[in-house]
Amino acid sequence: MAEGGHKDEYTFPESDDDLEWWAECKMNIREVRSHYSSISYYMKIWPGEPDRPKEEMKFLESYKENLFRMITDYNYTHHVVEEADTPTTDDT
Repeated sequence: MAEGGHKDEYTFPESDDDLEWWAECKMNIREVRSHYSSISYYMKIWPGEPDRPKEEMKFLESYKENLFRMITDYNYTHHVVEEADTPTTDDT
């Protein structure tokens, strides 16, 4: 840990990370879409190695895929088909 209690830049992944610890986050669809957009943009401007570790890009790809799954699930479960006013062949 650096002076003043601030942690040095995170090197991905740390070998001493406590992998038993975890957290949950609750987001609405707008937040998920915004997060997806932000990750997509960062991936476009990601400087690559040696400035950033390749494991970081693997994490970003995986995280983006999970966000896409959330968006797809929302789109599928919240899809509404409006009834058409035109008669069908059964209505004659």
